Amino acid sequence: MIIPVMTQDFAGTGLDLNDFESDLPKPPVGAVADADGAAKPDLIDGVTATPLVGNADVRGSLFELLTTRDGPIEPIVHVYQVFAAPGSIRAWVYHRHQYDRLAFIMGRFEIALYDVRPGSRTANRLNVFTLGAQQPCLLRIPPFVIHGVRNAGAEGAYFINLPTNVYDRSAPDKARLPYDDPRIPYVFDAR
Repeated sequence: MIIPVMTQDFAGTGLDLNDFESDLPKPPVGAVADADGAAKPDLIDGVTATPLVGNADVRGSLFELLTTRDGPIEPIVHVYQVFAAPGSIRAWVYHRHQYDRLAFIMGRFEIALYDVRPGSRTANRLNVFTLGAQQPCLLRIPPFVIHGVRNAGAEGAYFINLPTNVYDRSAPDKARLPYDDPRIPYVFDAR
């Protein structure tokens, strides 16, 4: 398949690379974890909530989702964007091998995590986050931590997942339960 593209050549316009100004970052927007991005002590073991710093102007905003600026990161091997209709619920799931890295920068999302890992120092702990435009955040969820996401806003919104493993359609690393399973001590408001 050939992707159509419009092409046109122009004679010299007098534009020079030295005409451009440096693109300095704007002040940070939002905060969820400590300033250095470290997990707060009451989080489920292995979970991190890293504030995403926005750079905004009259055109819109830009958020860095992952960077090696502050140290190494797990490789980026698979990235996808999820559209969530207003009030929609995606729950409950866990993964055996991968970490989910969920980036919330728009809308308003309710995210619940529950630790049922045998031997975990935070076994039976529940974490609930409200993330999105008011609290932009990258949430890192370890294997075997049950999680669910609800679009708590009045409009459709997107979030991005940068899991640490490639999705295998023939053998998905995902186990599911219905969002209203009574054994999980959290109820999403299904509006």
